[in-house]
Amino acid sequence: MMKILALVAHPRMPNNDEMYQAMQQYAQVDIVKMDSNQQKNLRKQLKHIDLKQYDRIVLDLHFKRIVKQARFLSALPNLVIYEEDACQNYIRESKWHGQFLPFYKKLGHFRLLCTSAQLAEKFKHEGIDACFLAKSYDQSLLKNLDADRDIELGFIGRISSDAYGKRKELLTFMQQTGGLELLRAEPGEAYLNLLNRIKVFVSADLGFDEYMIKNFEAMACGCLLVAYRQGFEEEALGLEDMKNVVLYSDKQQLLDKLELLKNNTILVSQIANAGQAYAEKYFTYDVMARNFYSYVENASPINLKNENKLVKNA
Repeated sequence: MMKILALVAHPRMPNNDEMYQAMQQYAQVDIVKMDSNQQKNLRKQLKHIDLKQYDRIVLDLHFKRIVKQARFLSALPNLVIYEEDACQNYIRESKWHGQFLPFYKKLGHFRLLCTSAQLAEKFKHEGIDACFLAKSYDQSLLKNLDADRDIELGFIGRISSDAYGKRKELLTFMQQTGGLELLRAEPGEAYLNLLNRIKVFVSADLGFDEYMIKNFEAMACGCLLVAYRQGFEEEALGLEDMKNVVLYSDKQQLLDKLELLKNNTILVSQIANAGQAYAEKYFTYDVMARNFYSYVENASPINLKNENKLVKNA
């Protein structure tokens, strides 16, 4: 059985513990959780770990903690990086704009698991061994509770970050003109209960080139998901407008579709039910674990530039 060392940020939101646990059925996964200070000095943290015993080393760490450690990371054998925020490489408002790609090029041969199909293609074009791995949700926590939904239109999440400027503009517009409720909730049961109060979840992933995890969480909890059309991701994810989600491309189209849904409770129920079923089939941590392992397993063993370093199959 393949042995994998997973270096995981702690605390991590969302918490992927259940996904790594599900991966144990395919491989032996040893998880090392690292706080922010530990992530800043991987050389020190890995000094006492026998890396030769592992077939793959997976990094699930914050980019800002590892970006200055390219030299050390380039010497790690069979490296795989799971990254949920690589979209910020292309978001001009982000402080990390244009920094992911140069960092990846310094690492040499490694595999990148990227949560956007569009971004995976962009990175491939730049010579990075990138694969698309869709974000997923924790099915052990998030589900439809069949509760009364007293919030007609809702969004749960942050809008204050500079990278979320376009999201904030659209959601604020909908709050002022369409009755959208902008909500926050602590992770866990509070988040579950709040999602189950929302009838229509309005998502606004503008400028990200991917769907944030909250889309799949809302679908799984029985909300009708109304989401901004990414233009490439829908086909990769299997999202179909007016079948398992409702898609829009601009403010007016969003308003028009919400008006259509407002007077058609049967249609709302049909799309929400189809969306929930689809999320439960394709976006759970169990499915993600299988796909994650497949990409890790099929990553070619990577030999190091310096043969006197730790190498498998050198």
